[in-house]
Amino acid sequence: MPAKPVVLPSRTFAKQGEATAFFKDMLARYTDGEFLNSDDEDILYELLQRHPDANQKIGAGVRNFFRNKSPDHPTSCFHVLRTDGSSTDFGYSACVTGRASSLRHDFYEACRRSVVAELMDQKQQLFDSSPDGIPCVRTGELTTIHTSEYRHTEPRFRDIVKGFIQEKNLVISSSMMTESQDMQYQTVFTNPTMAIDFIEYHATVAKLDIFKKYVR
Repeated sequence: MPAKPVVLPSRTFAKQGEATAFFKDMLARYTDGEFLNSDDEDILYELLQRHPDANQKIGAGVRNFFRNKSPDHPTSCFHVLRTDGSSTDFGYSACVTGRASSLRHDFYEACRRSVVAELMDQKQQLFDSSPDGIPCVRTGELTTIHTSEYRHTEPRFRDIVKGFIQEKNLVISSSMMTESQDMQYQTVFTNPTMAIDFIEYHATVAKLDIFKKYVR
């Protein structure tokens, strides 16, 4: 049986076992009651959208993720702190083995794909104008284009997507997205105008900075 990849907007795992090990190691890096750092939050949010009950788990929106005891098992697991103050737990295994991505996940991925090329160009321009390197905004350590990430600060990318949906009063449907013809496993907008609209919206609200690449 061929391996089943786990495709997230920002990363693809060739096998489900690789994704499981990645998120198991992530959980182990934290103690009960501890909130995740922003690096881990971003990719965990992408994973959560694969959960069979993603809409219920996300609810009003995600404020933070933290580790805590499972309410049903004598183990610890990831928890979501929602924007309305409520929280719930979820298992990363259910997300990894999710049979199909949700419409929320596909829309989020299409938004990310829309701005990838532009953000790569912006990052290149930053380093072209600073050939000696750019300090990490968090640690101050000097980085190069290869040892850094150009990442959203505030608002977070997930909040930008949420704001775009609200501003455009969108009702997300499967017809909005399609699989890219030139990039295997990637989801893009069916209508190029939607991509342009998101790029323009993103440009008005997004704030990004240079961070040292976190090597796991």
